[in-house]
Amino acid sequence: MKPAVNIFLHQSLMVGGLPFERKQPGYNDETETAMQEARDIASGKIPAKSYASARELFEELDREC
Repeated sequence: MKPAVNIFLHQSLMVGGLPFERKQPGYNDETETAMQEARDIASGKIPAKSYASARELFEELDREC
């Protein structure tokens, strides 16, 4: 393991930073939309749904499919 760390540190010094390109992960449109909806719910832009019971939740999920 030490040789790998030494190589990484040596390369970092040679390039003046990380020896690889940092990238944001890419997601498909459906996932991006779901993440934006979660952000909007968390920030209060749209109201979160609530259910009186787990059965009510599962019944709604069954209707959506």
